[in-house]
Amino acid sequence: MSKQLEWDVAVIGLGSMGSFAFWQLARMGVNVVGFDRYRPGHDKGAGHGETRIFRTAYGEGVEYVPLLKEARSLWRELEAETGAELYTENGGTMFGPKDDIFIKTVEESVHTFNLPHKKYSGTEAKKVYPQINFKENQVAIFEEYAGYLKPELSIEIAVNRGEELGGTVFTDSPVKSIQADEDGVTIFCEDKQFRAKKVIVSSGGWTSHLLPDLKLPLSLERQVLVWYEANNPEQFTSEKFPIFSRMKDGIGFYGFPTVDGKTVKVALHHGGQIVNHPDEVDREIHESDVDPVTEKVKEYFPDLIPVPVKAKTCFYTNTPDEHFILGPAPGLPNVTLLGPMAGHGFKFAPIMGKIAAEIATDKTPTLEISMFDPSRFNK
Repeated sequence: MSKQLEWDVAVIGLGSMGSFAFWQLARMGVNVVGFDRYRPGHDKGAGHGETRIFRTAYGEGVEYVPLLKEARSLWRELEAETGAELYTENGGTMFGPKDDIFIKTVEESVHTFNLPHKKYSGTEAKKVYPQINFKENQVAIFEEYAGYLKPELSIEIAVNRGEELGGTVFTDSPVKSIQADEDGVTIFCEDKQFRAKKVIVSSGGWTSHLLPDLKLPLSLERQVLVWYEANNPEQFTSEKFPIFSRMKDGIGFYGFPTVDGKTVKVALHHGGQIVNHPDEVDREIHESDVDPVTEKVKEYFPDLIPVPVKAKTCFYTNTPDEHFILGPAPGLPNVTLLGPMAGHGFKFAPIMGKIAAEIATDKTPTLEISMFDPSRFNK
């Protein structure tokens, strides 16, 4: 057994959330170490797939908007620190029936927080964005503070920046278990063990297996991302085509402008197969995966060729109330849970990482997070 090392904070899992906690801790001058079972930027978890949506007019809950506004600033800060281009703010359109709860909450978001936006009837929206076959009974809300992120690159850049600022990283190093006590946390990692004063667990779909005693009510949901060629790809560039999201009764679909000049990515939100462990996610693509997406493409995107050219799997780690998990781990001293993020967290990564870093260093969190309290499931 190797000599024990003493760290101020250890981050277990350098994916969507942990990579940003690692960057923030290093930025604060904290003696931080990060562990990842693969290499940051990998495609085995939830933080991959070429693009991820950013939006502030939030149909999932108005209470998320202050976090999103702060996240938007922090995305720009990481870009400024590193010179990397991570976030393209080309606007976004959320559309659906005007009485739909998702659309109503989007509207509440833009009015409560004075977010720059425009509202169109379905007929008006079709004139503005002829690429989308909006329906007459729908409304579309276009918001300026929306666009897309590059997930793999963002994770890599956040980890690299954390290393530049003095953090230490162990990649290809799965953490088997942790043992928390009043003085700190022991981390068991293959044939080595490490000691840290505090630990942030940001292990996504692996959380229940790392911390089984917490009995968190999580479910892993396989998701499939699909790419289609455009007849006229110049109409789907980020300058002409916004990110879009259409939700109804908790199931939706969403997509992006072309980033390769040829294809457009479209995916369904929810409705995927539930599995027990990330290793059980079927990485093969089946006709039954792409057919429902292709039907949406036929219905809403006349200029996309409804034949998939590429598809890829990822997964959500869901919570029963669809809210995030962030805060002290119940019954585990010196341990902070950062996620899972219930399938809609990537856009929040910088602010979630910052708040987790604040909790782990005994600072008051920047923003209100009581709705994410991990102990809420025990009440």
